[in-house]
Amino acid sequence: MLILLAVSWISLYLNDRAKVTKLSPKDCLALHNLNDLISCLDAFTVSPSFYDSVSYAAAQPTEEENTAWTSVVSSMLDVNANDCSSIKLPSVLEHFYVVTTFSDADSTRSFCILSETTTSINQNYTKGWGSMIVPASAKQISRRLHLSAPHPQADINTPQQAGAIFVLSGAHSLLVSGRFRSAYAMETDCIVPTQPRKGYFKTDPTHDINEPFSIANRAIRDWQNANDGCPSETCAYVQFHGKAAASCAADTMFISSGLGNSNSSLSWYRDPSLDIPARRLRDVARTVFPTWNVTIPPDDPDCALTATSNVFGRLINGVPESNVCMTEANTLTATGEFIHIEQAIVSRQSNVYDQWGEVFKRTFRTSCTEGTVEDSETGICKES
Repeated sequence: MLILLAVSWISLYLNDRAKVTKLSPKDCLALHNLNDLISCLDAFTVSPSFYDSVSYAAAQPTEEENTAWTSVVSSMLDVNANDCSSIKLPSVLEHFYVVTTFSDADSTRSFCILSETTTSINQNYTKGWGSMIVPASAKQISRRLHLSAPHPQADINTPQQAGAIFVLSGAHSLLVSGRFRSAYAMETDCIVPTQPRKGYFKTDPTHDINEPFSIANRAIRDWQNANDGCPSETCAYVQFHGKAAASCAADTMFISSGLGNSNSSLSWYRDPSLDIPARRLRDVARTVFPTWNVTIPPDDPDCALTATSNVFGRLINGVPESNVCMTEANTLTATGEFIHIEQAIVSRQSNVYDQWGEVFKRTFRTSCTEGTVEDSETGICKES
């Protein structure tokens, strides 16, 4: 009865956020479908211009909380028990975060969910650090893919899209920010704009290193580097974004690796001696979506959505962590491990999720753990 009531609340909430005042993010965990869960949690995203300087400071992690946040993110990646019992949530986080075992009815697989449980004014998350999802067992990981949605609500449907691809491809992790990019409408001092009125906000995690989403991304990368690195055949860090119709209007999907449109960068993308995941992804996407215009920078050198100012992209591409606010990546240190996907709205619709799953399964081969093999029909690892 309680579960039915929670589901009823959730249904009402998703139709009209203002009408439901008693719903908690914890109620989302009563759902039975992972994408419904992601949509439910997405509704608590800290809204635009919500913070002032005082409330923003209160929502940011303290040094102790920051250490705990990094620790639990790393622990999530180490999970190897079907009930998520091996994940240790530090006590300092217990008042507003929880780790839950979630059974997805659609895939019949179990996942570990790290999610916030509390809200403040107008159903906004109290902290807004984000949510993380991993398979509940290492045997369910088919590819060392780390997917993320940095701009919930601003980039419509990207958390849901990333969640669907996460399941369909057998990825290792999914990270979703808990704040609208302008939740604190104060310009970051990390990335200084080169043009007037092109500044970025402190709560935009792609342009500020102090955002909890950014901290979690660095922890994920550190974990992967300590566990056999990120081979281009099986591993990548993928961010899903949404572009306005007028931005790079000819492109349905614009894929980049964090390098710009200079001649050297365009040559890097074209270099046949390099195995560049973004280029492979483009090639496969063109076969799966033959009516779409799927491009990388050499195909549309006038498109500026190249993620050169993305702080995580810079880090992955060899810029020292202490310099990511000031220094762009270059072709001498670029790894190709970072994939930045800008998309028209048609690319983010639920009716193409299955095709997206095929794109990722064909782009990245499996890396099944001991005791599992790839299922030739599904492209997902299964117990042997």
